[in-house]
Amino acid sequence: MPSKLRWIGSPQIKHVMEMLGLPSFLLDVGVNAAGQGQFRFGHVSGQHERETGIDAAALVGKAPHDVLPKRQADTVVANYERCRAKRGVESYEEILELPSGSRWWRTTLSPIFGAGKDGPVTQILGVAVDVTEATLQEIELTRQLSAQKAAAEKIRAFATNSMLDSKSPLRSVLAHLDMVREGFLDLGDGKSKHLDSIQTVVVDAIAELDEVLRSTSHLRESPAEFVEIDLAHMCRDIAALVDPEGRISMSLPSHPVHGDWAVTQVVLRCLLEQAALRAVSVIDVAVEASGKDTLAFTISDDSAFEQSGAECVGDIAMAAALVKQRGGAMTTTSCLNEGATVCVTLPGHMHEMRAAQSDARAS
Repeated sequence: MPSKLRWIGSPQIKHVMEMLGLPSFLLDVGVNAAGQGQFRFGHVSGQHERETGIDAAALVGKAPHDVLPKRQADTVVANYERCRAKRGVESYEEILELPSGSRWWRTTLSPIFGAGKDGPVTQILGVAVDVTEATLQEIELTRQLSAQKAAAEKIRAFATNSMLDSKSPLRSVLAHLDMVREGFLDLGDGKSKHLDSIQTVVVDAIAELDEVLRSTSHLRESPAEFVEIDLAHMCRDIAALVDPEGRISMSLPSHPVHGDWAVTQVVLRCLLEQAALRAVSVIDVAVEASGKDTLAFTISDDSAFEQSGAECVGDIAMAAALVKQRGGAMTTTSCLNEGATVCVTLPGHMHEMRAAQSDARAS
């Protein structure tokens, strides 16, 4: 729903911002000849200054591109424009490189409308909450879970092999019982019943092992829980971290996917960091469906030197481990003329509403 903030003067809004006790900022909104929003910082709260380390006086009256690194400015302006264009509240998580370090924020943008029916968006109020600790814990728990899954996989494989190995000696027992029964004479001392009991126990044990192996319930994992990932936003944030000044031309996916947010974040950041170190001027990131519930990510760059696949994997060992533990795969190619390409598959699928659309790209 559109924000109910209307016709409120900036002094009153600034007063409320200071009372909130949360990092907040006020944007003055204009529109250029092409119909695109133009944004300038109208006010920055004292709490924003304290938590981010950014001098409020250096922001007020300035456009994002005047005071922020190019890629960081690009990504925040894209968020502001989305709020202005849809005339509604916009909420998202973002990672920003600030004087206080890299921090994760949960930011909510609320449009403020001018007077009159269907008045234009004249200001945007932004309120941010620092969620760095919780986000880093989620990423770390994801890494630990991957390690546990890898250990569980070994245990499941060992259990399966143990059950298969157990069937052979049990069948040998049945064979020996048949040999003992040949020419066996029951003298009335109950030994025949003992042989029958042994055979029953062994046959039942083999049947139970077969039932477990047929059901494969011991091999099943819990179904993967996918969430919607705004891949364009995620890639823009990572690009702003690895190439803040926009030295490299990047082509990034522009549509959402469903998958494991933490794993996708960690893997893409590792791969883009390495690509930014290698690239001369171009990086291309693409994603497509690769079978049922599998996404294929491709990160290419125009490296000017040749690097072996083994060296590439060595540089991104953590990402490779996460990919493997999630049942995915990673391949690397590199040559002097064509640069380097890393292909990764991960659990997930394309957004249902846009799966049939072409892969529109946003530089």
